[in-house]
This record gives sequence, C-alpha cells and structure tokens, in this order.
Amino acid sequence: MHQSSLSARDELIAAIYGAAAEVLPASRPLELLAAMTRSDKAFAARFNFEQRSGAMVASFNVEPHYVDSYKTLYAHENPWLARASYFQAEGLVWRGSDIVEHSRLTDTSFFKLFMYGQVIEKTAQLVIRVRGPEVIHVMLTRRPQSDEYDDATLEICRVYALHARRALEIGGAVDASRWMQNGIECAANELAAGMALVELPSTIRYVNEVGQALFADSRNGVPAKRWALPGGANRRPPVTARLPRQLIEVLAQRPMPRSCVIERDVADSRRPIFVEIRPAVFGNEADALVPNSVVIVCRDADVGIEIDEAALRKAFHLTPAEARVCAALVSGENVHALALRLNISPQTARTHVKHIFEKTYTTRQSELMKLLMSIARRKEAKPLPAEKAPPLAGTEVWPLPSQRRGTLSGDD
Repeated sequence: MHQSSLSARDELIAAIYGAAAEVLPASRPLELLAAMTRSDKAFAARFNFEQRSGAMVASFNVEPHYVDSYKTLYAHENPWLARASYFQAEGLVWRGSDIVEHSRLTDTSFFKLFMYGQVIEKTAQLVIRVRGPEVIHVMLTRRPQSDEYDDATLEICRVYALHARRALEIGGAVDASRWMQNGIECAANELAAGMALVELPSTIRYVNEVGQALFADSRNGVPAKRWALPGGANRRPPVTARLPRQLIEVLAQRPMPRSCVIERDVADSRRPIFVEIRPAVFGNEADALVPNSVVIVCRDADVGIEIDEAALRKAFHLTPAEARVCAALVSGENVHALALRLNISPQTARTHVKHIFEKTYTTRQSELMKLLMSIARRKEAKPLPAEKAPPLAGTEVWPLPSQRRGTLSGDD
C-alpha cells in the first residue's frame, strides 16, 4: 500500500476516535471516508427495526432539509433496511446493489423522493453496531455516472466499520464514567462540601460547584490555570475557579499541612473557610499515588443547612410540632428564639425537647444536635423564575443509541 494511502487511513482512524471523544465534529470521519472512497455524500444513522423509525445522527455534504426529512418522512421507507437480514451482524459492508437490485430501487418512493433529488444512485452500506432491534449504519453515495464501489473501496469501509464500533464502545464507557462523576458531584454539593483536585502548584484539574463558590468568596484569589477535556456538548466547561492565594502559599510549604483556614474577603463578615488537604490516591496500592496532586475539601461554617422533617418524623415517631423544633435547632435557634418564632411558650418548647430526647434516645441537647447534624443537608436554594431559568442545550451527540434488547428479523 502506498505511503499516501497509509497516511489517509491513519488520519481516518484518528478522526473516528476523535469524534467519539468529542474533540472533532462527528462529520469529520465521514468527510474523510467519503474522500477515500470517492463518495459524493455520507451519513450515519440509527434505525429501529421494531419501530420502523430512524434518523441521521451525522452527515457530510447532505443538505439540512434532507437530514430533517429523512427522520420524519423517509427513514421507514429505506429499501435497504427493509431487508433486515443484511444488517444483523456488525462490520458487514455491502454494495447497495447487492441488497436491492437497481430496477427495484428506482421504483421505490425512497429513490424518487429522497435519492433522485440529491442525484444519488450508487451506494455502499456499512453496519457499524447492532443492539437488539436497533442498528447504527453508515451510507455512502455516488452519482449515477460514477463507477460502482469496487472490492478495494469496500475494504476501506470495513476498516471504518471496525474502528467506528470500537470507538462507540469507548465512548459508552466514557459516558458511563461521566454519569457517575456527575452523580457524585451532586451528592457532594448536597453535603455543602467544596471539592477540588489540584495539580501542584496551582492547576485546578477538577472543582465542584460548591468549591468554585467558596474559592470566589476567598480573599486574594488568583486565576487558576484553565484545564478541561476539549470540546463537545457533554464535556464540562473549562475550570475558571480562582485558587485562593492563601491556599497556594500553604500548598507550597514543605512539609505540607493537612489543613488550613482561608480568610474571606475583607468586607465579608462570614467565618473563614476550613480546608482539608490530602494526597491524591486512586486505588488502594501505594504506587497509585498521583504525583504532585492533592485533594482539597472545603467546608463553610456559614452554609445554610436543614433536615427533612417528614423523614425525621417517620424515623423517630415525632409529632409535626416536635419535628419543627428539631428543624429550628439545626438552623441555630435556641429554645427562646424558636418559641417566639413558632408562637409557643418557652415551657412548651422545653416540653417538646424533652419528648424528642425520649424518642431519639438522647439525654442532652448536645447529643441531640450531634444526631440532627448527622442527617442534615444543605438548604435548598430557591429556584429561578421560569422566565429567567437558563435554556437547556438540545444537542445530539453521534452516536448514542438506546440500549434496548431484542431480536432482528429479516423480511426476505
């Protein structure tokens, strides 16, 4: 094989994995594949044989009108997909004429309404992935005056199909990891703990929402180096938090302290931020220590916290009034303050507290507070009004098919 062909193939393979990692547009590998196979157009699509429905998820040189209309009007009439038996195994590559004879093709509504307007006649069909009744496939097209796809060209298509399937598997693992990371971050935010992974001396590799807010509140913050996985709708945006100068100075000390206190802005009357510093270790083995990295955990003594009164009532058989007293204690009120707010006498409030002691198996207020703090959570912020809520980005990333299971059945 010529060196130029090898270089083009390597670029194609790199583009396949780059698109799966969302560092390249999904159309880029299709563009390279079209160039290598002398195709006029290319599109990747998913199709469900049970529902007889499908949609393009990436395309090259296909007009947007046809991309939209394929899903709503033409996918269920695709004459090649009507013969499902040709699409039951991953990695298969067919000339369109091997599946549907030219005379049959030109009689179909699909050809007359979808292909003819785009000056398409000759095609190649690539089976990328099969999951139950759903298939991801790629279709290459040539103009009527072009030659039919030869065996050497179909071999290029087989290379594409192989690597595209592997890229999908890698992308699925990345998506699962991202999903778990987002879940863990939500839990950390609920605990009102700021979390950050810092590559020394000052590069923030990861920081959750609470951590970003606490860093922004600190005194003498300095911009951290920006870092994030490149591009893509599902990627986290670049880290733009400000690493406090006090924390940078502490991280530069040797030996490095295990904790420190970060003062807030001079004009801020709130308490300092308490910080724990731990070496970044992934796994249980000593050699899993990540060099020059630390995990930062920040806690805000002034954060608003609350308890789930309904859950507390169910767990300890408290009355609604007793649960409200517990909620008031967690918020920092004493007996006199909560009696005034709840419009009850101090003696009634003390009676409630006494009953709470009995039901929670505690004997003094310090023990009760320890129990309540162990089940407290961050106070929920009031949601933005509907008209001010940020819009959701409706972006489809190619290709993320559903994971439905089933059996394909051919009709021929």
